[in-house]
Amino acid sequence: MMSGYYQRLWSKLKRKCLQYSYQAIADPKWFVMFCATRIQILRSLAILVTKHSSAQIYQDLEQGGNTLFPSLDVNKVVEHLKKDGLFFGINLPSDILHEVLAFSTQVEYHANSNPKLKFTLSDKEKSELKYQQIFVTANHIHSSLICPAIKKLENDSKLREIATKYLETIPVLLDSQIRWTFPVTVPLNEAVRGFFNFHYDLEDYRFIKFMFYLTDVPVSEGNHVFVKGSHRNKRLKDQFSLTRDSTDMGIINYYGHNNIENIYGKAGCGFVEDFYCFHKLTLPMSRSRLILEVKFAMNSYLF
Repeated sequence: MMSGYYQRLWSKLKRKCLQYSYQAIADPKWFVMFCATRIQILRSLAILVTKHSSAQIYQDLEQGGNTLFPSLDVNKVVEHLKKDGLFFGINLPSDILHEVLAFSTQVEYHANSNPKLKFTLSDKEKSELKYQQIFVTANHIHSSLICPAIKKLENDSKLREIATKYLETIPVLLDSQIRWTFPVTVPLNEAVRGFFNFHYDLEDYRFIKFMFYLTDVPVSEGNHVFVKGSHRNKRLKDQFSLTRDSTDMGIINYYGHNNIENIYGKAGCGFVEDFYCFHKLTLPMSRSRLILEVKFAMNSYLF
């Protein structure tokens, strides 16, 4: 019988093999990044050779431009990102929050990370019957194309300054999306189970997401969990693991309870994170959770 690790690896390969093959053919640079970035010394070398000089960066950096966060200390945020991998305390103005919430009720979503499972919130139950699936997650990508409030966040001078200083290059906006997580009582299927296990992401040599809760997220209602400093300090077994995940006990034993942060908050509270850190989502017990993500990276790829 296969061990848990090899079962997870086989399951992931079955689901992702075609996708990874297509992406590697479409952009070999992505494949090099995807293979190299998991190994910290190779990641650091890649960042070193691809980052721009300070003079190049600041020449294009718009300082003091339009911002929704005038009191935000950019240097403090960047220091926390470098040390911990996360900064908490970037809060949405109430008008922006309300505009995004109104937008979230009007659009079509993809359920369970599957573009074929399209639905709107008003017909969620009918769509679950139609597709014969329970919807655990749902996302709407490229949200700024039709939501001016999200476009303001993408262009916010303070957020872009944070991205520029932390990524040490002119940041590339990869995407903005809103994502639901719904409470369910049935076992999770393979397509979504990985979100709820500790893992780290490999979308570029270095990339960050600005995340904003759009609903209240109290204890046990879909809070984000991350491991402080794990972007700087990974076990060799985690760097060479083909699944990029870890058990709760493995994380606790290596990093300690004190470095595991549960992020709760009222609607509108936000944070920025380096997603090379170990992190996971928790399943809400009774209420749906909605979050907004704005993602910046060092590079973009051809898919």
